Amino acid sequence: MTHKKKKTHTKKRKHKSSFAKNRLFFIATFFTLLFLGFGYYKFILPYNQKSKIKKVSIENQKSTKELMKKMKKMLEVERKRISKELISAQNDKTKIAKTINIKKPEKDINITKRIKKYTEKKSKNQNYLSEVNDYKKSLKYSKNKKQKKRIALKYKGIPKLAIIIDDVSFASQTRMMKKIPFKINPSFFPPTLGHPDTIKLSRQFSFAMVHIPLEALNYANAETDTLLATDSTMKIRKRVLQIKKEFPDIKYYNNHTGSKFTSNLSSMRKLLKILKKQNIHFIDSRTIADTKAGVVSKELHVRLLSRDIFLDNSIKKLDIISQLKRAINIAKKTGYAIAIGHPHKNTLNVLIHAKRYLKGIKLVYVNQL
Repeated sequence: MTHKKKKTHTKKRKHKSSFAKNRLFFIATFFTLLFLGFGYYKFILPYNQKSKIKKVSIENQKSTKELMKKMKKMLEVERKRISKELISAQNDKTKIAKTINIKKPEKDINITKRIKKYTEKKSKNQNYLSEVNDYKKSLKYSKNKKQKKRIALKYKGIPKLAIIIDDVSFASQTRMMKKIPFKINPSFFPPTLGHPDTIKLSRQFSFAMVHIPLEALNYANAETDTLLATDSTMKIRKRVLQIKKEFPDIKYYNNHTGSKFTSNLSSMRKLLKILKKQNIHFIDSRTIADTKAGVVSKELHVRLLSRDIFLDNSIKKLDIISQLKRAINIAKKTGYAIAIGHPHKNTLNVLIHAKRYLKGIKLVYVNQL
């Protein structure tokens, strides 16, 4: 009995000692794992995150550098463009300054006002017959000496007459035009140093047009940025988009002079294709009998409106009235007519008092034809 008790006692002691050893092992492993986990979260994980952040920041730096390079290139191009415009504007200023005896234009504070007054006075002294003069001169170069007459068609309703006033540039002209007691179609020049307020003035009318300058065969006083017959598609598109940006709500353009440009088939294809894409309608001022506007409009399946009569071939009031009567007769025969005048005092005065001649005629905007 005693021997058995001793054996069981020794077994218990061995079991206790092995359990104690195992417990110590588990505790040691637990603390070791705890220590390793603490070390990982304290040192290894932040290091990995930092390396990842470094990689991301390096990639971001590369992309920002590329963007900065692109931005620098764009800014350089824009800077060159603006500097060119400023140089050309400054050249224009100095040229005009010489003519009005401003010896030091860079030191003259009121030079812009003085130039504006001078250009307004100079253009008012002209007859505003740019398209008429271009048409008369173009007859020397034209194969067809006569303008084709529109065929009389059967129509329903009251005959319509659209009167366009070209070369609109100044507030004094718009004030007088507002006295006309019926619908007219003012056509504004794109803004230049000589007439900078045309955008603002165009907003005063419920309907307005753009008077786009095109190259003439023989016209001395060409407008700034006149489109030439030799211009590329890119240059024409750039000019059209610039004008569209300046006059975003205007959808009807007619040509200022342009006998050389409109008689060139290639240049008219370029222009009318660009205008069609921009949803802009072209009205041919017919400054040359050989105009290719009709041919190109048929190719592009675009309806073309064109001038029938110049109101002010002569600036005498009686001559303007007789031209207005001619336009009315065309409208009565064919259903509608387009007459073009200029903001000369006599032309505008005749239109202000023209109601008695317009019986049985509906005065409309060109988009109503």
